This record gives sequence, C-alpha cells and structure tokens, in this order.
Amino acid sequence: MQNDMRSTIQAAVAEEVGKAMGRQLELLVKIAQFLGIEPGPTPAASAPKRAPISPPAPKRTPSVPVRKWVKPQAASKPARTEPSPQKSRGRARAAGRTATDTTTSPSPEASASFAAGQEVRYKQGRGTFSAKVKAVDEKAKTVTVARVSDGKEVVRPFDKVTPV
Repeated sequence: MQNDMRSTIQAAVAEEVGKAMGRQLELLVKIAQFLGIEPGPTPAASAPKRAPISPPAPKRTPSVPVRKWVKPQAASKPARTEPSPQKSRGRARAAGRTATDTTTSPSPEASASFAAGQEVRYKQGRGTFSAKVKAVDEKAKTVTVARVSDGKEVVRPFDKVTPV
C-alpha cells in the first residue's frame, strides 16, 4: 500500500513538473539520455547504482617529497658563493646617507662655477626654484641664494644647486 501511494505521488509530481517546466523537461531528458539514465515514471529507481570509487593514484612519485610552502622558483636558484648583504628595515641612518652623498657630490671645480649674482635653480622639498646666488661658502660647500619669486634667502648644498 505504501509503495502504491508513493508511486501515485511521484506520478502526480512528474505530471505537474512536466506541465510547469515544458522546455526544461525536454532538456533534462536529453541530459539524462547523454548520461545514460533512462527516463521513466520513477527516475530514482531507474538511476544506476554507482560503484565505489577507488582512491586516485598519486601524481608524484613518493620518492620525491615536496613541501607545499616552497616555491618552485626559489628551489631552482643557484646558491651564492659570496655572503648576502644584510637587509635593513626602515630608513637608512644619517651616516649612511652622508656617505653616499659624498661619493656622488660634484667635483671641487663645480663649486667654483657659482658666483654672486649668478642665475641658478635649486631643489628644496618636492619643488625646484629659480634664484640668484648671494654668497658661496667653499669650506661648508654651501650656496646662499635668494628666490626670484619672493626674495627669500636660502642656504643649500652644492649638489642641490644647478647653474641655469
């Protein structure tokens, strides 16, 4: 009796689904045929039982262990013979900056190129300004300049000042 009631309900549901779905039901039938499932009054009964799936074969040979966190590019780099420089965090110390500035500073004859009244451009902050040279300090390697725009006098090192 229970099976008879169940099949009656399934038939009624299938009929309503067929009316409501129309085109979708045709597509479902085609999909079922493609998958090898025969459509019938009880689709659950006609579905083939699946065989248990065996575990997949390993893709890598077990003789080669691979750690997940190691990048392949990092493992393939050749080893360095010289010691690597120590990486620092944050800003460099003032001593380090002045050491690099002395190596890139212009030659002594560049200081001789500045004379009082000369038109120059100098860097300050993020900008560059036009100015006239007021004084040159050879010992401190600085130039005192007056801005053309507002006349403000500023002392700048030789490497921040360029002749126009």
